[in-house]
Amino acid sequence: MVGEVSQVEGAGTEVAQPTPLAGPLSRLAALRARFGATPAMIKGAGWSIGGTASGAVVSFVVQVILARALQPTGYGIYSYLLAWVNVAVLVGKLEFDTAAIRFVAAYDGQRQDGLLRGFWLYGFRLVSRTATGLALLAGIAAWLLRRRLHPGIEGGIWAASVLVPVTALLAYSSSTLQGFRRVPQAQLPQQVLRPVLFGIGVVLVTVGLGAHLAAGEAVALNAAATAVALGVSLFLLSRAAPATAAAATPEFETDKWMRAIRSFIVISGAQLILSQQSDILVVGTVLSPRDAGLYSAASQLVGLTMLGAQALIFVVLPFVSDLHARGRRAELQRLVVRTVQACAVVSLPVVALLLVAGRLVLRAYGPAFVDGYPVLAVLSAGAGVGATLGIISGFLLTMTGHEQAASRMVVGTAVLNLALTFVLTPTFGIVGAAVATVVAGLGRVWLLQRYARRHLGIAVRPYLVAEGA
Repeated sequence: MVGEVSQVEGAGTEVAQPTPLAGPLSRLAALRARFGATPAMIKGAGWSIGGTASGAVVSFVVQVILARALQPTGYGIYSYLLAWVNVAVLVGKLEFDTAAIRFVAAYDGQRQDGLLRGFWLYGFRLVSRTATGLALLAGIAAWLLRRRLHPGIEGGIWAASVLVPVTALLAYSSSTLQGFRRVPQAQLPQQVLRPVLFGIGVVLVTVGLGAHLAAGEAVALNAAATAVALGVSLFLLSRAAPATAAAATPEFETDKWMRAIRSFIVISGAQLILSQQSDILVVGTVLSPRDAGLYSAASQLVGLTMLGAQALIFVVLPFVSDLHARGRRAELQRLVVRTVQACAVVSLPVVALLLVAGRLVLRAYGPAFVDGYPVLAVLSAGAGVGATLGIISGFLLTMTGHEQAASRMVVGTAVLNLALTFVLTPTFGIVGAAVATVVAGLGRVWLLQRYARRHLGIAVRPYLVAEGA
């Protein structure tokens, strides 16, 4: 309540007396109105930030429990199998999860029930068939080549094959819920319920039953937890979908959908190559499962440095799009600078903590994981520099209509990363893979920054730049 109403003695009228919060609240309301942020948008951003943070904490705890149960070699086999699963899921879901956010929101907002139902049915059929077929082919190929693989991997081949389609469908269902603006329902099954169930399964097997957990059994537990999460997600989706859409005759705009999806696949594929998944695959193939386990643990910890920055950027993106559309470049410049500063503020302390106490944190996974500290140090330093230089650069381009240029630069640095990884890893081990990722990642940030400065007139830096500088 901005003001309190009090009776002025003897006046016979009521006068609004401002409270101490009236000024800040009114300024906050004016700022929100100025940037076009609705209460629903702010509420959704809050749920997203909270859901992401909760999921990250749960996942970290589960990974620590799993790593201690499997030890470096077993954990490396598990990470190697999961990396292949993630690659297969990327291909199998055909980026229909990304497309669902866009098209479901548009069709729902415009009350185009036939197209809404048609998109859901078309996407579900295509994703389920593609992901299942790909998983079967990969499983058969891996089984035939099992004698050429590292010992222990063959035990998780079929569990990994089951995990592919259920993961792809869970991503599609969650994104559809997000398109319906059901942010908590979209995040709960995938980011919270799935790791919680997985962690419970690991604890029951290792502590409750006192059994030794192998990497393949861990993948099977992951698949079971994902299947339950998928069932919950589909139930929530049935409650969120409008009754009129469920009863409508399906309509299809397949050409339009597939044109958008092709662009999404290119960007996502390049991002995957730049991610830890490709590093784990190369390390696990060129070196050993133990090295893959060390690299996986270190890279997961470094991922924590970006959580705060990612949450901030999520909140800022609508404002970036709005200011650009209205041609308010000076305000956009200030917003970008403040965002870079904020990202540095929330990221650099975590980077410093990992550099100083990284060995202690890695010991939580198990004493043997301390050997992964050099990787942690290299990746943490790269993350710190990236946060200071401005990781918002790519989002800035995609929010202002320059997504094709951004995709070219992302693809180019992805190829560079892959090439450097294959060159440096055999010579320098897991540290070489980390160096390759940092060099390519910083090169991507520099290219995106340069393009934004030249074509948008926006300097992505942690300080304001004078006009004409």
